[in-house]
Amino acid sequence: MKRPKKEDLVDTETEWGGGAKPGSWRWLAWVPVVCSPLIAAFGLAAWMEREEQRVDTKEKIQAAPMLTSAAIREDLETAERVAQAFLKESDSAKRLQWVRNAEDVKERLAEYPEEAHAGVGEIQRVLGHQGDAANPVTAFVVAFPSGNVRLLEVVGTPDGPRVDWDAYARYGTASWEDLLSGKAEQAVVRVFCEPSSERPEPFGDQGKWTCFRLSSPDLPQATLGFAEVGSVRERMMKQVILGTPNYRQHFVLEIVRFAGKDEPLFEIRRCMAVGWILGESAVEETWELGE
Repeated sequence: MKRPKKEDLVDTETEWGGGAKPGSWRWLAWVPVVCSPLIAAFGLAAWMEREEQRVDTKEKIQAAPMLTSAAIREDLETAERVAQAFLKESDSAKRLQWVRNAEDVKERLAEYPEEAHAGVGEIQRVLGHQGDAANPVTAFVVAFPSGNVRLLEVVGTPDGPRVDWDAYARYGTASWEDLLSGKAEQAVVRVFCEPSSERPEPFGDQGKWTCFRLSSPDLPQATLGFAEVGSVRERMMKQVILGTPNYRQHFVLEIVRFAGKDEPLFEIRRCMAVGWILGESAVEETWELGE
């Protein structure tokens, strides 16, 4: 994933944690074509509203009327065929033929939740498409009979479009149950991040730590993560979040557990990706090199 251009990001002098207000992502939920890599990286978080509120299955896919390019239309149609082929299979071995990095994924299938492992969902709508990058990404909202939804992303690869199954499963290297209990001390996780002004110890010094509210459908309740002030991840994450509608963005983060007074707290040691699709290197490394 390309790093955000500095001119596209906002000033972070805003009081952190003071400006985030609850709101709706519905204005983004129907946008079918994402026109820039920056928006593609940041805008796909719109689907999260449907994680927290039951899916309205009566909504129509509104992508087709707004398409402006035959090439984009072809990309979307191809991506949808791949997504449908992946979803119709409940046999994990057969699903692998439609998956990015299939050999790696095969080794961790047992760690995926059942819904993402073998659950057969249906595409509810196209959420977005990044068609002008070297590796196009098309995002779909997938709905299940339970009312749950998941983000399914089809990514361009040398072998053609493939589903990123790790992102679909919200895969982490340790479960939140183990992280919260202390059984696991460190992990790479897929979460949503928002500003927070909380200052619990040992992260109470605002001059040293910036607080982020971490949430996920896989977490029983939101928790807190802290990045060292002045670090590349802290500066990048703040700029990205404050430049996103409603100050909410999804990231892949490497976190380390600390025992807080009332609940576990986490230090953010590395920002791996903006969004839930991992690149060849951590996005903070690319961002830092490009400054």
